[in-house]
Amino acid sequence: MATKADKKKPKRGLTKAKAKKAGSSPAKPQATLPAAEGIAASGSAQQRFVKDLLVRGEAVEPSPEGKVPWSATHAITQRNADGSAEVKRVRVKLV
Repeated sequence: MATKADKKKPKRGLTKAKAKKAGSSPAKPQATLPAAEGIAASGSAQQRFVKDLLVRGEAVEPSPEGKVPWSATHAITQRNADGSAEVKRVRVKLV
């Protein structure tokens, strides 16, 4: 006949010994990514981001009341002579 000890279900998760062993080692340093040289200086990544916003229609001119449609995530604050624009985030789009 089976005893109570035989009928016990195994515990899930870490046991005390495993938790102590896992916590005793020092944390390994995370690999660092190399600095993106030239991207911040040239602004090409920012220009590409704004251009993509304009193409997708996520950046629009605000109405005279200062409102933007719900489909827009950014409002255009200034248009430049070269066709680029400066934008400001107004909301996060939930898919």
